[in-house]
Amino acid sequence: MKIAIIEDEPLAAEKLAGYIQRQWPEAKIIATLSSVDAVIEFFNQPQNLDLLFSDIELSDGQVFSALEQIDVPCPVIFTTSYNDYWMNAFQNQGIEYLLKPFSFKRFSQAVTNYQALFEQRSKIEATSFKQRFIIKQQGTSEMLNIAEIHCFRAANGTILAGDKQGQYHILSDNNLSQLEAQLDPKVFFRINRADIININSLIKFETYTKETLALYIKGYSEALVTSKTRTANFRKWLEA
Repeated sequence: MKIAIIEDEPLAAEKLAGYIQRQWPEAKIIATLSSVDAVIEFFNQPQNLDLLFSDIELSDGQVFSALEQIDVPCPVIFTTSYNDYWMNAFQNQGIEYLLKPFSFKRFSQAVTNYQALFEQRSKIEATSFKQRFIIKQQGTSEMLNIAEIHCFRAANGTILAGDKQGQYHILSDNNLSQLEAQLDPKVFFRINRADIININSLIKFETYTKETLALYIKGYSEALVTSKTRTANFRKWLEA
């Protein structure tokens, strides 16, 4: 299990690392980052992480200013002394919010949510994936089948499903990572921090920058762009 820590207080980072090793003796902490600049530099290279623990207020600014520029490839558990940022946290891959100082018991409760998220994915893969969504519009409810969805997009704390007509529908889900766990990974791929595409809707793709691709899907004139950290895995996924 590979974990990274974002924390600018050495004692807090040491305490958190101790909790991690106590919970998962086999875990490997591959990086401890203490600034916004260090976070950006680290994640500008492809990283194979299972979980990220992140403080919010760093010495050179809030961690959100970094997370909005990068693509975090894993769930995030936020650790902070402030109770004001929970909405931003859950819009940035957050699955838990730990208020400092926290005990090992509270830490263990938080990581249980992480474990449950991936146990849910395993159970879904063993049975069946999400097949449809209920869309509520103007007092009525309609069914949107998964095959009709060309893409999912996270925007302003809302998850949108894009249909074959190029129209977006608001879903009741509000966490893209949790939604991703309910989708068939042979059909859907998360290309960046905000977008998931349906492979059956992909018309073509082309080089966008040296490390990213522009994807064109049916019904949409605007290209969707892969993140640098996901481009290589996207190419492998296409060839699977």
